[in-house]
Amino acid sequence: MGGICKKILGMGIMLSLLISLTGCQEKTSSYSHTDFAMGTVTNVTLYGTGNDLEQTEEKIIKEVKEIEEKQISWRIEDSQIARLNKTLAQKDQAVIKEPLKGWLMDALELSRDSMADGRNAVDPSIGKLTQLWDFESENPKVPDADKIKDTVKGTLPESSEHITIRKKNGEILTCETGTKFDLGAFGKGIGTDEATKLLKKEENISGAMVALGGSILVYGEKPDGSDWNVGVQSPSGKDGKVLGSLKVKGDTFISTSGDYEKYFVDKKTGKKYFHILDSKTGYPVETDITSCTIICDSGINSDGLSTACFTLGVEKSRELLKKYNAKAIFVDKKKNVYVSEGLDFTLQDDDYKISE
Repeated sequence: MGGICKKILGMGIMLSLLISLTGCQEKTSSYSHTDFAMGTVTNVTLYGTGNDLEQTEEKIIKEVKEIEEKQISWRIEDSQIARLNKTLAQKDQAVIKEPLKGWLMDALELSRDSMADGRNAVDPSIGKLTQLWDFESENPKVPDADKIKDTVKGTLPESSEHITIRKKNGEILTCETGTKFDLGAFGKGIGTDEATKLLKKEENISGAMVALGGSILVYGEKPDGSDWNVGVQSPSGKDGKVLGSLKVKGDTFISTSGDYEKYFVDKKTGKKYFHILDSKTGYPVETDITSCTIICDSGINSDGLSTACFTLGVEKSRELLKKYNAKAIFVDKKKNVYVSEGLDFTLQDDDYKISE
């Protein structure tokens, strides 16, 4: 009898302690803020406990802006990539330091894996061409045809095979003299990768969605434990019009590339030119794809793959997607939508149709 009483008493103490601990748990709150970084609108939504969610959002945006300004923007003279390009204008090698070294190595690996039709489908070493077009300038226009021809036929490589990074009294990058790097096809993915690292240090954050233009990170869990719901933009609609909704688990990276993102229409000819360039022709790539969304476990890979697979198209992208354990949503110019097996995607735009 005494044993039974002790068990009941023990259970009562445990129950009281559980109620007490539950009562002490902080309530999960949320914070969302829109800003501007890396040349695009950003939005950060955070879920967590405590009263410093706003400070965490500020840390994320500050980190993203510093990546652009101090590391990867070729427009800013004192950034590491601008200094690298300046050195390579006169020499065939230069010292390269972290974190740029690691990002560039990852970008070059994906670039080489994307080799098809005699050129890389995405390539960080075609900065001469991307800078010639400069789609992010205030008044972009078609460069002089002779300048495009000279750029393509000059030192611009058809692949990044000529680039090596080795260790010799520091990290040394070796390539052809005159090579210019541009991480524009990887930059926003890099930003979401670095946001993940920061979020992991914030113990009070239980879930987050970080959107840097067309690159999105979903982190952790929503307060109700349900899947994250991400809208995929419709290629033919205005900003904000949704093609469909994608349900994903936390710690997933999503990037979209399309011919509607950065483009201009030539005033004389009425022809549309968009920012994904072909290193063989010097002009925007010719493809039947109008939008490609990549879903995988890495920001830099999701961003780079979205450009590569946009260029390659549905069939030629299959092996590349398989190698990087990535899934995709393609939209072609005939308004067909191709969705990788296993994705939870719901089409919402009646102008499009799902195809096998």
